[in-house]
Amino acid sequence: MSSLTLYFNKETGAQFAARVQTNVENPLPTSTTTFYNKGWDKNPIDVRIEHGKNSITLHHVIGVQTGAADGNTLITGYDNISAGLSNDDTMSHDQARLAMLAILKDLKNKGWQRYISLSDPRLTGKDAWNYAKKELYIYELDPDYVYSLDEWMQLKDGARWLFQANGIYLTIQMYREQSKMDPQQPGEYFVRYEFESEKEYYAPYFKDDDLKKSALNQARWVSLYPGIKKEMNQIRVKTEAELKAQGVQIDTSYQDPALVSKK
Repeated sequence: MSSLTLYFNKETGAQFAARVQTNVENPLPTSTTTFYNKGWDKNPIDVRIEHGKNSITLHHVIGVQTGAADGNTLITGYDNISAGLSNDDTMSHDQARLAMLAILKDLKNKGWQRYISLSDPRLTGKDAWNYAKKELYIYELDPDYVYSLDEWMQLKDGARWLFQANGIYLTIQMYREQSKMDPQQPGEYFVRYEFESEKEYYAPYFKDDDLKKSALNQARWVSLYPGIKKEMNQIRVKTEAELKAQGVQIDTSYQDPALVSKK
């Protein structure tokens, strides 16, 4: 296999497993999810993500994992698409920097828009980089910002960028071998892509006693979302006020995306 196309809401777990010839796993007897895995460690492939006008192609892919409640349930996302930044085991750190910037630019060109978590401050450029560098958790970086090599080398392992396009949310995380961090020597890089439906992406915001994630009824979660958004945005407002007091500029033009899902 030299290439593969992945779809949302088009095929069941069983159909996906048959088409791609995946491994099928149910790790726990009590688990309600069946996982489907396929790897190409020795021969990375291209993977096309079919999403209408926002379709994209991921290169150097070495593995795909997804899950579904059972074999008859439609696949709505892919929780782990593993890839390199090249087909080689190692590359220069500057080549890796440029490769990641090219990926981010391609996503923007295909209509994917930056997403900022509901409770996180709306920061851009160097301000986002500074905030991500000092915070204990991994803050979502600005995909429009062009990092210098020095800034790139200071990014945390697991540095992430968030995007959304027409009801699909994408998390990209960059990892690298920590023993190969000399900027004058080749590094080893790994990228993880996670595609989630709108409903799956927001599921963690809901309390289990309000709504079980495994039974996230659409009409129910859409009606609860405004309250969750308001609560999370209040955290954002508090953080932004603190940052403004420190002279940090807030991107007030950024607005949280409207829900695609309807009641």
